[in-house]
Amino acid sequence: MIKINGYFKYRKFHDTQRNEATGFYNVSSKVSEWINGCECQIDKTIPAKQIMGTDGQMHAYNFDMFIPTWFNNKLEIAFEIEVTFENGSKDTFIIQGIDENRKYIEIWG
Repeated sequence: MIKINGYFKYRKFHDTQRNEATGFYNVSSKVSEWINGCECQIDKTIPAKQIMGTDGQMHAYNFDMFIPTWFNNKLEIAFEIEVTFENGSKDTFIIQGIDENRKYIEIWG
């Protein structure tokens, strides 16, 4: 069960495309308007956590978010997330990974 401690909004970069040769995403500087998300659990870690990707590359991230599965909108890698914590402080990050195979949607960045 997730512990609700914040809220998020998100937006996507226009012209975000995955380079099939390298597996990396090319991100343009154009962005869309913020789209309202929902309440969620936000875990901020300093120093950054590190995780080994399936390709052997090491990824570091500060935010781990857990979103209820009833959230129907599609989140993708390279979307920008703005989180608002219980105390009103805000922060932003770019999605580096998504796991939708649980009782909740987990994203990190």
